[in-house]
Amino acid sequence: MLFNIPLSKLKIPPIIGYILTGIIISSVFEIDKETIEHLAEFGIIFLMFLIGIEFSPEKLKSMKKEVFLYGILEMLIVGLIFGFISFYIFDIELQISLIIGSAFALSSTAIVLKLLNERNEISKSFGRNSLGILLFQDIAVIPILLAIAIITNKDVSLSQLLTETAIGFIGLAIMIYFFGKYIAPFILKHAAKTKSDEIFLSTMLLIVLSAAEIAHFFGLSYTLGAFLGGMIISETPYKHQIEADLSPFRDLLLALFFISVGLSVNLEFALNHLFEVLLMAFSFMALKTLIIFIILQFFTKKRVALKTAFALSQVGEFAFVILALLSSNNLINPELDQEFILSIVISMIATPFIIKYLHNIVEIFDKNIDIEVEFKPANLGGHTVIIGYNNIGKKIAKKLNKLSQTYIIIDKQIENVKEGIKRGDNIILGNAGNRRILDALNIKEASTVIITTQHEEDIHIITENILDINPHMRIIVITDEMSSEYEYYKEHRIIRVDKSKEIAKKIIKLFLKLKEEHGSN
Repeated sequence: MLFNIPLSKLKIPPIIGYILTGIIISSVFEIDKETIEHLAEFGIIFLMFLIGIEFSPEKLKSMKKEVFLYGILEMLIVGLIFGFISFYIFDIELQISLIIGSAFALSSTAIVLKLLNERNEISKSFGRNSLGILLFQDIAVIPILLAIAIITNKDVSLSQLLTETAIGFIGLAIMIYFFGKYIAPFILKHAAKTKSDEIFLSTMLLIVLSAAEIAHFFGLSYTLGAFLGGMIISETPYKHQIEADLSPFRDLLLALFFISVGLSVNLEFALNHLFEVLLMAFSFMALKTLIIFIILQFFTKKRVALKTAFALSQVGEFAFVILALLSSNNLINPELDQEFILSIVISMIATPFIIKYLHNIVEIFDKNIDIEVEFKPANLGGHTVIIGYNNIGKKIAKKLNKLSQTYIIIDKQIENVKEGIKRGDNIILGNAGNRRILDALNIKEASTVIITTQHEEDIHIITENILDINPHMRIIVITDEMSSEYEYYKEHRIIRVDKSKEIAKKIIKLFLKLKEEHGSN
């Protein structure tokens, strides 16, 4: 906070403040860096779980090209080029050089996906490309770590390591499938039935960490397990509520991760070698951007290729792990190791600015205007949002179905959601009073919101959040003539349906009909 409050006034991303905090802490205090790094890893685990929730198995199938084609080409070509640079310029043994090259081919999942999510650009073409490549890079970390194990452990055969890894992948796929398809939804269903926010939240935390631990058990990365777990959970009705509840944990722990990045910096060494480190960092970033652009321009539009290349120009957090392993086994010169670490940190510090001004940077290289396509659910746009699946909500949904109108219902009671799913209504579980849930419902592009709950306090909170997102939204609420919120509704042009008047109208209508029938007799 010490840095972020003044930096926010200068519109500098908070990531920079966190890294600077880590640098200052490491220079002033003696602290246990390893413990902080372990805690910080949870931030990436939560990030990957939430990214997984956004990408159902079907959606991931549609990204085969981005993950496997673009990802393989990026890792292979960038890794080889940086490997040969390490071999010829830094005079490092070829095997070690190729591992270092692979480390520099990795980009930062934590930074890039966080920034793209915040800017709602993950669904754009370059965002999908970035996500696909980053996902493959997470998988590619495994063979890189295997290569280090082969070099440092002469007693273990290559065939043994490859067999263990293959078994690990198969075991992870089976376990995550059953865990995400059957065990986790069963636990979540019963947690939701308790109607306790604390129990539901702690259950979600257990599920995220269990998915990560399953992957670790099979010798694979925590983040890969978290991503796959989230992807399976994405097909359950709890998706949006989980996103809303876990986001604060993700943000807090990611902040700790960026502080841990700053902790790895030796400030005295950095000041003494500032020119060399800056030159190394920006040379690597420029070359990496150029290589990724050349690869992608054969498969996608020039503007999309440029945006993807700039977004992935930094070196990722897993490079620290790889360099630490090389250093602990005396496979790299300590001074060069610190230069590499500093150049990685500088590339990370530069990334928020690059993504913030990405459009302006790309304009320098490509003057052609090209509107990118956003991949949003087809059923969310110009739709009606129904909040509350009570008897009124059910009747409204039934009528909208007959009229073939697009709608989505949200209710916080699991029993109501299950009933809605059985009826074939488009319904999700969630608390509409949560701003993140409303964003997930794409309130900005909705045509109308109908609130069927009659709890005045809940209605006030929900309408405030909706109007904050879309001040011109048409909102219909059910109330009565004696409502304490009457002035609030009037001030904000919220449409009121007076339940007592509507009942009275129906009774009078029925009375007149009966009288007419009686008179005719």
